Amino acid sequence: MLKSLFKKDYLYYGSSIAISRGLEYFVLFFAASFLAKDDYGELEYYKKVVEIGANVLAFGFPALILSYTKSKESKVYFYLLSLIFVLCLSGVLLISGFFQPVGFFLILTMAFYALYFSGGIAQSYQIVQLGSNYASVYKIIISILFYGAVFGLIYVYQVKGMAYLYPSVLLLPIALVFSYFDFKKEGIALQKVKKYWQLFKRLLTSSFTLVISNFANLLFLYTDIFVIKWLSKTANSEIADFSFALNVAGVLLIISMTLIQVDIEKLKADRSFLYKLNRRIVALTAIASTVLVVVYWILINTYFQHFSATFYLFLIILAGKISLTISNLFGTQLVIQKKFGLNLNINLLSLGLNIVACYIGYMYWSLPGLALASSCMLALRLIVLVYYNKRLSVFNG
Repeated sequence: MLKSLFKKDYLYYGSSIAISRGLEYFVLFFAASFLAKDDYGELEYYKKVVEIGANVLAFGFPALILSYTKSKESKVYFYLLSLIFVLCLSGVLLISGFFQPVGFFLILTMAFYALYFSGGIAQSYQIVQLGSNYASVYKIIISILFYGAVFGLIYVYQVKGMAYLYPSVLLLPIALVFSYFDFKKEGIALQKVKKYWQLFKRLLTSSFTLVISNFANLLFLYTDIFVIKWLSKTANSEIADFSFALNVAGVLLIISMTLIQVDIEKLKADRSFLYKLNRRIVALTAIASTVLVVVYWILINTYFQHFSATFYLFLIILAGKISLTISNLFGTQLVIQKKFGLNLNINLLSLGLNIVACYIGYMYWSLPGLALASSCMLALRLIVLVYYNKRLSVFNG
């Protein structure tokens, strides 16, 4: 069992995620100690807005590329068409003038996240086309460039809440140039573009279902932050406390991200592999959760004493992240089985219940009540996902 948990591909790809997330946490922890609480809370708020907006701009294409494409040619052309679609959609948003001035930076950052950042379209293409090892190197390079720029903006140029929005102004054009050379190397043919466009168009309905589903899923995860923003009189300060605990607990997601993305082709080929992979995720999650509790206690009693009152808040949030880490696999399996409508319904129902629960939890018990409500909804969502995956297994033999 232990040998299967620590096999080479997991360690290699997991290391890239660990480095990427490590850089993210370095910047966030630095910001938490360097900036005033209100400024740190604003930084976290913009980060969440970017992640949700990027999820919409990506239009479900990362999941389609991972789960739908099989031939080498289809992967290349789906990647090309996805990139063009996202750029056109971003251009429409920029031209429309719908956003306030800050929207210009928001849209560019969302586009960069959707196309090139962790979990984006480019990385999904690299995993299925070039393998997880190539994607690992790419993930590390992108993370160094992006988080290095954010760190420099905060530390050197004293940029505060907007520090996450400026790096993409430079990085997006550079990344597009590299994509151009990738496509040039593949030898793109116009006739094949037209051929795959016809298929691509037919899949846009399914993709739009994924957009709504993923948007609901991500908004479900960040409902607590937006509830604080809407209801609190000291929103940025409370977002800082909640986000600090949330970020540390979020380390658990590295486990499911690594194992699912490395073994995505096995999941597509063998439905029974789902439960074998789930056992690995559960075992590693149990180990990591114990370590995180110790690490968090040390952090808030040494370098981050201004967050010392958040320990019990962290434990509640961690319980929710355990459910989320395990449920990611079952949600991915629904997409692989092309159960887009079912996935959408589960995510929309979860979102609606979570908004109500988080509102009530915060109104009556402040941050602990908010965290408890969110964690309970994550546990409920896990139960629903497991139930429907078992039903599909029975019906499909």
